[in-house]
Amino acid sequence: MSKYGVWMLERLVVKYCDIGGSSRGMRLFLSESMPAFQQQNPQLEVEEVLRRYRHPMLVGLYRNGRSKPICVKNKAPREIMEHIMWLRNSHGRGMEYHVVRNRHLSRNSSVQGQWTVNTFAEELETENQRRLARTAMQTQF
Repeated sequence: MSKYGVWMLERLVVKYCDIGGSSRGMRLFLSESMPAFQQQNPQLEVEEVLRRYRHPMLVGLYRNGRSKPICVKNKAPREIMEHIMWLRNSHGRGMEYHVVRNRHLSRNSSVQGQWTVNTFAEELETENQRRLARTAMQTQF
């Protein structure tokens, strides 16, 4: 996306394997759709990196120094194009800083209380005792 008339995505690195099955969609995309994409986006530098025996990835490098890697394993060329357009149209900001205050996150707080490991311990213990007694009676006869 352009901010103040300047595109934020500076370089797109396309990593793929020439023999792997998970890179089939990426190879199709590079042969069919990439030339047209490069003509439509001359401001973007596209680098193709051959990495054997690895899953395909897209890495967007932005002017602010950040990068966004996206794994496109087993994706179709259409889905790869959607990911590239998302990288091109984003500003390159990182994820928002999020402080977790509680371990349990929910929209509605529980009326019954928070679940713990020992929530059903008494019920499970009585059930186990019944099963042991039942098997002991069956083995007596």
